[in-house]
Amino acid sequence: MAVTENVSSCSLSAMWEWSHWSHSGTPPAVSLLDGAADLLVLERNFSGALELCERGLQIITAEAADTRCEQVKASLCVVGIQALAELERWREVLPWVVQYYRSPQEIPHSVMEMCLLLYSRVKEPRVMVDLSRTWLSERSNRRQPGYTRVAELHVLRVLLPLGLLSEAEDLAKDPGVFAPQQQTLALNAITEYRRRWDQEGDRAKSEVAHDEQAASETERGTGNSKAAILSIARLLYGSLSLAARRICRVPFRRVILAFLLIAVILLRLDPASPISHGPVFRLLLLIREGVSGIFQSSSSPGTKKH
Repeated sequence: MAVTENVSSCSLSAMWEWSHWSHSGTPPAVSLLDGAADLLVLERNFSGALELCERGLQIITAEAADTRCEQVKASLCVVGIQALAELERWREVLPWVVQYYRSPQEIPHSVMEMCLLLYSRVKEPRVMVDLSRTWLSERSNRRQPGYTRVAELHVLRVLLPLGLLSEAEDLAKDPGVFAPQQQTLALNAITEYRRRWDQEGDRAKSEVAHDEQAASETERGTGNSKAAILSIARLLYGSLSLAARRICRVPFRRVILAFLLIAVILLRLDPASPISHGPVFRLLLLIREGVSGIFQSSSSPGTKKH
């Protein structure tokens, strides 16, 4: 993955600063730096650029340190960081850099800037939080020209994305780190982040409350449905029980007579029914005659009395 800022300006200036040595005994590390930069920028050969950077760093580590070697070393690290990022090996960047310095506090500001930018770009700022804290707390680093830039990246690319707003505010108010105008810009950025964090927190709380309310309503509705079903079942059971008890009290003969009367009425209303013909029809006539006889016998005593 390519970092937004490819090779930093400090590394490029260091490479051109050593270019005048090309005709007067150029140190091997400088030649390797030039070759690594060409492979990285011009040929896009990232593996080759990384290999040259590692060879140059091994040479410088074995030699006596001086100011010029430290500048070349920083430039080699910056080019190597970019090569690792292009190779999708960004997880190896921090261990790879630390192995060439005796302590994290000795890492140059240009290398720190590249590491902060890289891990911010891949959304892993937590990787840098302890290292950048340690680096900024070292008093000797305050004299480096890029100290304020590292502090700015630490605030904007590490502390704010991690939600460490109080720590970011304390660092922004430090007059030994930022000038007044820079303090104002940093504090404005912190205020804006705090407003966003508060809005996101309120939104999250609102969503949680809405989910809880929906779950409660669903549970309540389920409980009401169950209660309604149970109530209907009880009512139906009571009605059936009552009907069964009443049917049991009715004499069997009356039940048979009622069924016969219902059949007569239905057959009389539906003369087109197939069962109204043949033997069944004759049986129906006998039943009707029997019923008529019953009514006539029941009405005859009244006639005689009259």
